[in-house]
Amino acid sequence: MNMPLVTATSLADPLYYLRNAQQVIELCLSQYSDLLTPGETQQLQQLLQLDTPAQALLVRLVMRKGTLFRTDKLSYTEVPDLSAALRLLSALGLVSLEPELLLSELCHLAKREECVALARLTTSETLFAASSRKGDLVSALLEQATTDDLKTLAAWWPDAPFTVIQLSCASLFDRLRLMFFGNLRQDWSEFVLTELGLQQFEAMPLNSDSKPFQARAEVDLYLALQQLQSRVFNGEPIANIRPLLPAPVACEWIEYRRHKVLYQFGREAERQQDLSLALDLYQQSKHREAQVRTLRLLEKQLSPAEVFTYTTQALINITQPEARVTIERIRQRSAKKAGIIYTPPISLNVPSDSEILERPTQGRVEAAVIAHLTSDTRQVFHVENRLFNGLFALLFWPALFAPIRGAFFNPFQAGPADLYRPDFIDSRAQWLNEGFAQLKSGEYKEVIKARYQQKYGISCAFMHWPSLSYELIEMALTVIPTAHLTAVFNYLLLDLRHHRKGMPDLLELDLANQSYRLIEVKGPGDRLQDHQRLWIQTMLAQGLPVSVMQVSWSDN
Repeated sequence: MNMPLVTATSLADPLYYLRNAQQVIELCLSQYSDLLTPGETQQLQQLLQLDTPAQALLVRLVMRKGTLFRTDKLSYTEVPDLSAALRLLSALGLVSLEPELLLSELCHLAKREECVALARLTTSETLFAASSRKGDLVSALLEQATTDDLKTLAAWWPDAPFTVIQLSCASLFDRLRLMFFGNLRQDWSEFVLTELGLQQFEAMPLNSDSKPFQARAEVDLYLALQQLQSRVFNGEPIANIRPLLPAPVACEWIEYRRHKVLYQFGREAERQQDLSLALDLYQQSKHREAQVRTLRLLEKQLSPAEVFTYTTQALINITQPEARVTIERIRQRSAKKAGIIYTPPISLNVPSDSEILERPTQGRVEAAVIAHLTSDTRQVFHVENRLFNGLFALLFWPALFAPIRGAFFNPFQAGPADLYRPDFIDSRAQWLNEGFAQLKSGEYKEVIKARYQQKYGISCAFMHWPSLSYELIEMALTVIPTAHLTAVFNYLLLDLRHHRKGMPDLLELDLANQSYRLIEVKGPGDRLQDHQRLWIQTMLAQGLPVSVMQVSWSDN
């Protein structure tokens, strides 16, 4: 079956954010009912049965930062009776009307003048002047306070000029957010404040095999990792957190997440100057950057000869060009220090032209080059990364939108969540092989053109539809040889995250002679970056016509 249908809500509807949120809740109840406790399911179902103002208020609270709120700061036209809405939410256990809070939390909620009154109530009033800054007041107040235990507002301040409520279901909505987005980077406002009707998305099948979370324990593990990250972010030493890291798990995409956290904690251990712990964390992580960081640490700790040996061994199994460049540089430095004869990798000479052009009154340097090169026989397009990425997407669309576990969480994804994971290629071998077979047989041209018309406008991480007309696609397929496209796609797949960027700026087409050229444009003071140089080197090695045009202005 496909994912549950979600209806677009217009921004003209003042409750569009509520309509979107309701659909998220309904989708999670439908898709993940087996991963919610009976109590959670009942609570969500009862929420959806409340009147509109109460539901709207809860969604507003969920979208706000934190869990403690002053009621005098809650003013929404769609909630005319705040007290009535709060009572309904409280009856379901979604909010607490008399929460316990720390003195520090109360100070955070209070205004400066209220902090003065609170300070005079709880400590010696001579210590606090009405002109004191709030930060100074709070610091002094907390230092003077005899306790920072949890108490109700009435216990802290019987005559407080405001009341406080607490969102009691934050953890449940974090769970829903994780199950819906597949991560905790995206917040509710990012989705519920979006006019969904402005975009089209590929209809994705959802079954028991492709469902990302298949056990509640998997959700719990992800949330536990996030909590550990929060503790580190808040300054807790990595050494305290290390024993709490979970053991390896069977679910591949969550295990990838665990390895990423190991790497991130290794970086933080480095910042905390705990280098032995950092090295231990890197060596346990399979994250793509972990081995490079390991070698950087070893470069500081071992002899140059030992580092040279380690880097030589590491290069045997590393295929990502960017990582190889970094490791080769470490290897070169260690060889020089150790007095080892070192032969660097051979680099092809990059063809380069220089042009002196009139400085345009507006527009980028690429536009000036296009105007200079365009003629009756030559057409020039500013394609940069968009052409080859687009051709790749159209040919390998079935691979990008394959029903792989951990790839799709909701109906609003422009690409799979596992796009940059190490197992992306292996998990899609069937669909990728099909695309390369079409390249070999020559079918790919018709496949790409047909898919362009079938999928036009559907959001895709590798497509920028406005930049790729059908005519440009057709011309490119006419003059770019199959072998060249195959080489580009193979290089893309080596490292989709990094190789989707750095391609040459311009495509020059000579249809009369059935030829083309790729041009990387560099303006005054600009130079090739590593990822651009790697693309050009790869293209040259595979016979693609590519060159660099160095532009200077005539008024210089």
